[in-house]
Amino acid sequence: MKKKAVVGTIAIVALLLMSSITYLLMDDRDAYKYHTGLGSGLAISKDDQHIAFSYFNNGSSAIYTARQDGTDVKRVSNPDQVYHSNPQFSSDGRKILYLSRNKDRIQSLYTANVDGTNPKKLSDDSQHISGAVFSDDSETIYFSSMPAEESLKSEGETKEGFDLFSVKIDGSGMQQLTDRDFYTMESLIFSAEKKEIIFKDFDDINAFDLEDQRVYTSDLHGKMPNDVFNLTLSPERNAVAYTMVAGESKENSLYEYELFYQDLQNGEKKRLTDLNTSVVSPQFFNEKNEILFLEYINWPGEPEEYTLRTVNIETKKLEELTLDMPELQPSNFVMKAIDYSVNSWSVGLLYTVLFMLITVYVFPARVFLPSFISLSIGMLTIVASFIVAATVDPWAGIGVGMLATGILACTIVLFIFAFGLKLYKKGAK
Repeated sequence: MKKKAVVGTIAIVALLLMSSITYLLMDDRDAYKYHTGLGSGLAISKDDQHIAFSYFNNGSSAIYTARQDGTDVKRVSNPDQVYHSNPQFSSDGRKILYLSRNKDRIQSLYTANVDGTNPKKLSDDSQHISGAVFSDDSETIYFSSMPAEESLKSEGETKEGFDLFSVKIDGSGMQQLTDRDFYTMESLIFSAEKKEIIFKDFDDINAFDLEDQRVYTSDLHGKMPNDVFNLTLSPERNAVAYTMVAGESKENSLYEYELFYQDLQNGEKKRLTDLNTSVVSPQFFNEKNEILFLEYINWPGEPEEYTLRTVNIETKKLEELTLDMPELQPSNFVMKAIDYSVNSWSVGLLYTVLFMLITVYVFPARVFLPSFISLSIGMLTIVASFIVAATVDPWAGIGVGMLATGILACTIVLFIFAFGLKLYKKGAK
């Protein structure tokens, strides 16, 4: 009778294990699947009256606008199984642009009226866009792009990189402006005064001359530290804001990124924040001496959780900006609970329990047999990880190797359990 009960329990646990593994393989393990909160990217209109930002509502990321005090929030994009992020206002305040990321992490460039009407895709499916900026006359958009199929490859598998493109706001006249395959092309800034596009390529700050059609080292490069991120220019073009690793965190395993300000006329630098997290997306206000930014409060966790803040450049006073968000869609509690409960830890637990039950079933004659079977599975998985790494993809091989590590850890528990059963048997005698 006891044997039948054990067999029935083995069948149930085996079914749960197979179902969990199938769910993990078939399900999209996206950290943002049920996320609600601020997304990446900020923008401020030229008159300072409105801000634009992305916001997740139960896993759907759309572009919103609001007044600078966080009131009158309006959704201005309607994503369909894609993520909208990184909005920008045109100089005349009539248009916005934003990026749309699909399930393959390919980003496309869109523009729309500031109220969200007349959305239009400007890039084609062969392009992956990393950033974009309006020209000063709001007639042209400059953006960084690389071939979409190349962006899907692992690091080291492609020699393709990012280049600068331009397109009219109606989608016509697309041009490739550079052919340099830059490793990165970030923090795009349009400078009407110098008729250039400033951008960051790893540690270099470069500029593209719109008249001479050439790339050269920007004047900013020699004036600033090399390891800066999220670079942005003040409206008067006489100061910059950027983030960089805080000095006190350089000795730690986790770098913390704080906000810095630098006067370009006298070279004076000042640190504006001391948050011990990560500051992203700084934006200068046009008519007041403040910077708007996002604080990545759970850095470096996923999904990324942000708080919207302002800092006074003179006094360094920080304030949190609360958004008066409209009613949001409630999350699917049942599916969310299932998604969070089915993970590598629960699969490992079911695997261990299954082999423990098999150990009990074969006890006492072959008490260590299930443990040795699990050990064999673990060793074969290690061999498979080397084969996959050599023939398919190194990262996939690492993934298989991590699976083997998990199996071997469960196997240790199984040997301890079997040894305990054997001792229990001896004590009973």
